[in-house]
Amino acid sequence: MFGAMLAHAQTPSNWTIPPAAKTEKNPLKPTPDVVKKGRGIFTTRCQKCHGPLGKGDGPDADSKNKPADLTASKADANPDGVLFYKVGNGQPPKMPAFKGLMSREEIWTVIEYVKSIRTAP
Repeated sequence: MFGAMLAHAQTPSNWTIPPAAKTEKNPLKPTPDVVKKGRGIFTTRCQKCHGPLGKGDGPDADSKNKPADLTASKADANPDGVLFYKVGNGQPPKMPAFKGLMSREEIWTVIEYVKSIRTAP
């Protein structure tokens, strides 16, 4: 998926997201085990910038390039495929690319955890 999406669309947050990412769905189901495993991955890979509750207030957060608050309203949240693209490809210097550090399944797993911490609309 990473290299296959060549056509891109600009999003308001300055991310360049391939159009196909907007409709891609997570192949994993949000079972308690998947969410628990995703929380572990989040703690290891994401918490230092996004914070323990996903609010973008981690100890390594850059105040000039504040990490996203992942608890944003479900109504305002990115779809699965966009999250997958962002986690996998990153946006230096703000967000590192994790596609070389995490498997596809690990990325999808952490996305299920992130979806579980979103607030109601």
